[in-house]
Amino acid sequence: MNTTQEKLKIVFAIYPNAQGFSFVYMNGPRILLDYGIVRIKPICNFRILDKVKKSLDYFKPSVVILLDPDAKSSRTGYRIRNLISQITDLSKQENLQVDNISRDQIREVFENFGVSTKFEISQWLLTEFKELETRRPRERKLWTSEDRNMAIFDALSLALTWFYRNA
Repeated sequence: MNTTQEKLKIVFAIYPNAQGFSFVYMNGPRILLDYGIVRIKPICNFRILDKVKKSLDYFKPSVVILLDPDAKSSRTGYRIRNLISQITDLSKQENLQVDNISRDQIREVFENFGVSTKFEISQWLLTEFKELETRRPRERKLWTSEDRNMAIFDALSLALTWFYRNA
């Protein structure tokens, strides 16, 4: 595959969480096609898989990127581990490349840019992707829960880590 075709790969990064999942679609490391947060109430992996399937059918990505639930430092719970496995199986049925990225790999890549915490990474991403300014997360205090918009930056950091590692 030549470099022009390589740049045209549509990448779908999915970051499952306690309320559903966040996602980004990218066409190369600088072109954000779509992003969002999908909340499912009541939480149900079957309903999440249905949303993922519809999204795969619409955008037709070349690569699906997921969090690595088996990484040494992973604290991923059973339901999300199971969901990641189901999304992997679904993606492979669609003949899509599936890659898993760990939080450690994300941190390792972004340390090259002088940032390492989730909040610092989100602030750095805002300098690169101005269209996400309306989703700017507030800084987390010890006694507060994470800003819900952080989920988009989690998915975006997955995608950019994949691009960085596959450049």
